[in-house]
Amino acid sequence: MGAGPAVRSLADKVSKGFRKGFTSLVARVKALRRAVRVDNFRLAQRLRMGLVPYLRHLKEPLRNDIGRLFEISGLWIRNVGDRHQAKRDIQRIIRRIIPRRQPVLCLARDGGSKG
Repeated sequence: MGAGPAVRSLADKVSKGFRKGFTSLVARVKALRRAVRVDNFRLAQRLRMGLVPYLRHLKEPLRNDIGRLFEISGLWIRNVGDRHQAKRDIQRIIRRIIPRRQPVLCLARDGGSKG
């Protein structure tokens, strides 16, 4: 009987950690979008490198998009191939990623209850 609140407290902490991590991922992706838009290569490289730790914790479709974003942004930064096409590809992938992350965060905040 005494373990119930402790287990709930631990679950709340873990849940809060995941929400914070996903919020950081969304913030990082949005910042990368901004850095690419204004052609800030240094910031884009820093933000791009910060995507790698998230790959381990993501499920398949999102992991593939983040991995693809990492690859294409690397080509854009190194100026390999058509930079304008790479920029358009980066923006297209980010437009696909952002809406997928937002609803999960909203559900996690209110405990997933349907009212």
